[in-house]
Amino acid sequence: MIDRLKSAFITGLLIFVPLATTAFIVYWSLTTVESLLRPFFYKTPYYFPGFSLVILLVTILALGFAGTHTIGQKIIFKLENSLKKIPLIRTVYSGVREAIRALLTTDVERLRGVVLLEYPRKGVYAIGFTSGSRIGEACRITGEKLVNVFIPTSPNPTSGLVILVPERELIYLDMSVEDAMKIIISGGFSEV
Repeated sequence: MIDRLKSAFITGLLIFVPLATTAFIVYWSLTTVESLLRPFFYKTPYYFPGFSLVILLVTILALGFAGTHTIGQKIIFKLENSLKKIPLIRTVYSGVREAIRALLTTDVERLRGVVLLEYPRKGVYAIGFTSGSRIGEACRITGEKLVNVFIPTSPNPTSGLVILVPERELIYLDMSVEDAMKIIISGGFSEV
């Protein structure tokens, strides 16, 4: 009975924490923007509860349009370089940026398949993702058909390492990228 309760609690925790974290970040973003804008717009006829959501969406769209044009790209590039010079902000900004990029990039663009390979030594297996791209010069020099394999770290799959592996040494798994990510993010506790 205690084991079932413990298992249910851990499962509930794995479901609750990501949901609560997401809800908190959305709530915090909206209330922060709302509190910053309220003094400027509260007495105007344009203000209404939830005005921050509209401003947040307009800001995101404006940044998106700016990022697709040459002048905007230059400004954003300079801003990012400035942020990368500040120690704590550099770490947070880079981590969040890469995590968002990984989440918003489609699986087809990002990863081709889930593989099993012997890493870091024979007899020990790691889950990896093939990108579908090859480094021609490495294939020519080794005389092997090398495949780029990304081996993510757990529980943060946005970091890891890329290794070149002969295709004959890869075991392709009949598993979706999402299921493999669940295993990696949960530290191997998720069952697929």
